[in-house]
Parts: sequence; structure tokens; C-alpha cells
Amino acid sequence: MINPRTIAQEVAYASVVTQAGQVAQQQADVNAETAGLETLSTSISDFQSAVDALNNPENGVVVNTATTSDDSATVSANSEAQPGTYTFYVSQLAQTQQDSYSIKDDTIPAQGTMTLTMGDTQMDIDLAAADSDGDGFLDGNEVVDAINDSDENPGVTATLMKTDDGNTIMLSSDHSGEANAFSVSVSGNTELNDAATASHTSLSSAQDAVIHLGSETGPTISSSSNTFDDVIPGVSMTFSAVTTDEPVTLTVAQDNSASQAQVQVFVDSYNTLVDTIDSLTDVGTGGSSGGVFAGDAGLKSLTSQMDQLVHADYNGSSIIDYGITLDSDGHLTIDSTTFDEAMTENPDGLTDIFVGDDGMIAAMDNLMDTYTDSNTGIIASRQDSLDKKQDKIDGKTDDLQQTYEQTYDRYLSEYTSTMIEVYSMKMSMAAFM
Repeated sequence: MINPRTIAQEVAYASVVTQAGQVAQQQADVNAETAGLETLSTSISDFQSAVDALNNPENGVVVNTATTSDDSATVSANSEAQPGTYTFYVSQLAQTQQDSYSIKDDTIPAQGTMTLTMGDTQMDIDLAAADSDGDGFLDGNEVVDAINDSDENPGVTATLMKTDDGNTIMLSSDHSGEANAFSVSVSGNTELNDAATASHTSLSSAQDAVIHLGSETGPTISSSSNTFDDVIPGVSMTFSAVTTDEPVTLTVAQDNSASQAQVQVFVDSYNTLVDTIDSLTDVGTGGSSGGVFAGDAGLKSLTSQMDQLVHADYNGSSIIDYGITLDSDGHLTIDSTTFDEAMTENPDGLTDIFVGDDGMIAAMDNLMDTYTDSNTGIIASRQDSLDKKQDKIDGKTDDLQQTYEQTYDRYLSEYTSTMIEVYSMKMSMAAFM
């Protein structure tokens, strides 16, 4: 017996199959183009993330190394450092001030004021308020807490230590250097003043580090810490011992291998992005369907613009000068010999190419932004167009579904009625047999 539902389904499907196939192809095209735009966007983002770090005047493409003749000194050099040899005599290291005071618990009345002064900054401790247990006397913990918890603390840390003499409060400046020297005074509390005066011990004095250029009698250079960052541009020096014999010699030199490795980061990232664009715009050969944007001149032009930027002059220097050229596949390659020769002759030229608002990386960023800007970029514009196509496809899909359901319902009703009539006729005929 024929099933009316089966017939209705077949007829309804036949009424929409051609249009459904067209819509399915349109959907596949939109999906492919959306995925292609996502791939392009991700590739551009990866490229920018990799190369933007090279646009740094301190840690860019030019790499310098620094060594020292003495283990008591450590030194580092960034891209701005001038290669050369430098000699320093260390006559004094920076120190923090440390003072100690002995205090016996519950013998000092909680009254008066303790004043701690550092430069132009003054901290007053209300000793009555420092009596946290309210017994009318001070103990070491209460004094330490009052100093450390004060919002007016100028940069002194108090520590309670257990010694043979009982409680000892040690006060330490948080930072080294003469400017961080401090003093302590007490008013309105004779007992604390007398105890502090009698037990005060100076453990170390606040002082600057002092070095001399060249020799012990050379020009003096002072620092509040043992690290000197501004003496030689681009060089950071830290000393841990005074000079007792020969002065410390520092050597700054270019590291061409490391510099080439930095440039290789750009080369590899550039080539990867070019490969992605070529894959997306490939027109296909030998029966291949090609990329999702096959023959798209708009996207293909991105590689042409990138090519123009890498071959441009930047303050008179070009990547070609450093042995960086394009091969037949449009990939950048580096000739190490030419690179080394150019770095020996003109290392600043490499910085001019890669670093600064007028350099190649900045120009690349501007170019990429024309594609990736979320409001005005080419990718956003194309995705907006695809979204509109998707809306139309969704509308067509809804219409086809409605057409299918209406056709199905109509034919199901018609075939069901026919089957009922046929069955009634058979029953009537059977009555006369």
C-alpha cells in the first residue's frame, strides 16, 4: 500500500531541490570566504606580534654584548650602546642606613611623640595611640607596628629582633644612598628618649656609591645605588666590591650573529605571511581549484605593497645593503657575509631601517592596519559584505523551508483524501460480492 507521507515528502522535496542546491552552494562560498578572512586576519596579527618587538630603540635589531674584567661587576648593553672599552675605579659602594635601639617591654610609658625625619619628610608617631593593648606602657612590637603602619612613613622599616640584651629594634632605610639618611628624636617621653640615646648603635651609614672614570683620580661619578644606568648610554653597570687592585674594565661589542637572528625573525614572519596570502589568492593549476580568494587583485596587492616597503630606503639605508633580498618565490633571504660587512661599516643603518616612526616596521604596521582596522579595514568591510550575504541566505533558507512544509502538507492532505476514497470504494464494492 502506498504511504501518503512518503509521496508528499518526495513531491515537496522535488519542489525545492534546485533552489536548495543553489542556496547550499552560496552558503559554502560564504563559509569558505569567512574562514579565509579569519586566516588572513590571524596571519597578519601573528606577523605584527613577531616583528613589532624589533621596533625598539633599546632592544631592537642591533644586539650588543658587554663583558667585564672583574666578577664583582655585572654589565649589560642594549641596542643604543656604543661599542668600546671603558675603565672604572670603585672607591665606595652604596649603603642603606641601619640603626638599632634596645627597649624593655612595659617599662616605657605610652606618651609623647617619636619623630622620624628623612630629608624634608617627617613622620610623627603618637606613642599613646601606639599602645595597642591599652596597658599604658609600650613594648617593642607596638613601637615597630606604629612605625611600619604609618601612612607618613618616609621609607624606613622597623624590625624587632631578640638579642642577649632583650628586645632590639632595628631601623633600616628602604633604599640606599645619602638622600635616604634618617634621624630619630623623641619628645614628651623622657624614659624612651633616655633609653634610645643610651642604646643607640649605628650599624651602617647611608651613603652613595662612588666610582671614578679611568683611575682612582679620574672624574667622580655618584649613584644612590650600586647600579649605574646613565653613565654610558645604553649600558647598565652594577658593582658589588670596591677596587683593591686594578680598575674594572668593561667591553661593549656588537654581536652580529645575534643581530642577524633578530632580522631573521622579521624574514621568517614576512615569508610566512606572503605564503598565506599566496595560498588564499592562488588561481589554481593542474586542475586545482586554487585559493578561496583566487585571482583577488585586492588581496594580492598586499604582497606587492609589502615588497615595496621592504625595498624602500630608510634614512639612506636599505635591506639590500645588508644582504637581505627576495628570491624567485618572493621570499626574503639573508646573505650572512654581506650582512656582517654592512654591520661593521654601518650598524646604525640597520636601526634606521627597522626602528622609529619612519622605519619599515612602523610602515608595515600602517599597511596592516588598512586591512585589520575593526571599523575601516578591508577585512572588516569584506566581512560586513559576507554578513549581508548570510542574512539573504538565511532568508532564502526560511522561505524554502516554508515552501517545503506547505507543499508537503498540501500533498499529504490530497493523497490521504484519495486513499480514503479508494478504500471506501473498495469497501462498497465488497458489499455486493
